[in-house]
Amino acid sequence: MKKNYLTILLFVFTLRVGYAQVIKTKLIDQGGSGNYPSIAVTEQSLPDFVVYRPKNIQKAAKQQGKLPILVWANGGCMNSSIHQERLLSEIASHGYIIVAIGTLQMTVEERVHESTPDDELLKALDWIAKQARTQGSDYYDKVDLDKIAAGGHSCGGAQTLRIAYDPRIKTYLILNAGMGNMTMAGASSESLPMLHAPIIYMIGGKTDIAYENAVLDYDRISHVPVVFADHTTAGHGATFSEEYGGSFAQMTIDWLDWQFKNKDNFHVFLNNNLSDYPGWTMKAKGFETETGNMTSLEFTPPALEFVCELQVTIDEPMSLGATPHGDKIIIPITGGIFSGPKMKGVVLNGGADYQYRNQDLNRTELNAIYNIKTDDGVLIHVRNTGLIHEPSEESSEAFYFRAAPKFEAPIDSKYAWLNNAIYVCKPEGKDGYISIQVWKVQ
Repeated sequence: MKKNYLTILLFVFTLRVGYAQVIKTKLIDQGGSGNYPSIAVTEQSLPDFVVYRPKNIQKAAKQQGKLPILVWANGGCMNSSIHQERLLSEIASHGYIIVAIGTLQMTVEERVHESTPDDELLKALDWIAKQARTQGSDYYDKVDLDKIAAGGHSCGGAQTLRIAYDPRIKTYLILNAGMGNMTMAGASSESLPMLHAPIIYMIGGKTDIAYENAVLDYDRISHVPVVFADHTTAGHGATFSEEYGGSFAQMTIDWLDWQFKNKDNFHVFLNNNLSDYPGWTMKAKGFETETGNMTSLEFTPPALEFVCELQVTIDEPMSLGATPHGDKIIIPITGGIFSGPKMKGVVLNGGADYQYRNQDLNRTELNAIYNIKTDDGVLIHVRNTGLIHEPSEESSEAFYFRAAPKFEAPIDSKYAWLNNAIYVCKPEGKDGYISIQVWKVQ
């Protein structure tokens, strides 16, 4: 009987633990200045993160609808948000759920900070998505999974761009950060094309070490709306140490309210109405204005860098005949030479250009496969796919012959750079050879 009684007690205790999701709390700035006093909590099912949230989520959701979400990465890519807690607490008090990397700290001195994995924010996204669908969770049917922002400070901005591809993200906030020409936290300038939603950069003036990189990012982004907001005297630490997170917190709230709550804050970001933001400057591009007209996206074509010219000699074409893909023609490659600013050598005998000819459409698809050898003895494999279109005499179209070569060079050679870019080429028939002018797409 005693054994059964203890078993029942243990079962009841386990149930209570299961429902007691919050295991640690902290009050910051008396809960913020918003309508929904906030707290910072440790959730039992997510102990390595802090959730900044209205204390009464049910009340906030009842008054404003499901709450938007911000997943947050910290400066230094560290496992603590304590240096940005005033910012995050303030945002939460205006009706947001923030899931920030790092365990909850009561004081700065209580533990040593450590770096976190590059894609740590994915854990935050996965967790809040699960909680939103789990009956019994505080967040069940209270958060809006269609309104998720990702943001971070300094290295945390790089962690944000590291997961820019994630379709769940509907806006980005990059504070005192920018990639420029560097690589950090698995992100680089190559992460920028992965952006698929509006993005804001908030910078602390020219003394901010991230300033130049953020300027480069802004100039390079042309496919999504982008804002560059600059507090000219804040520096790299922004206004995080000020009560309620200072003007960086207010700018963040205005941005999120515009993106997620349909508040008419466009005048701040598009019309430079900065009366509430002394010391700030603003520029933007790629947005629809209040009249519905699209501002200039400033599209610019990619630059090209000359790589080399291949002078390829060929033998007589051989016809395989009709195939399911068209008439197949094989053109043996017998040799040649190549030269450019960083490489030169010979084209080896033994390759071929495999072509499919469609007589009805006057088009030929080609796939040339061959090898080249540099003058210092390095073997490089080449595969060049392209298209020839010969319009009829009645057509106004021009003759077209372009291709895209792909190089495969040894990774331990000085030509390994060939592996890491996209190339285009302009083939031309010459007396005794085919000239293939190769360009790298910048």
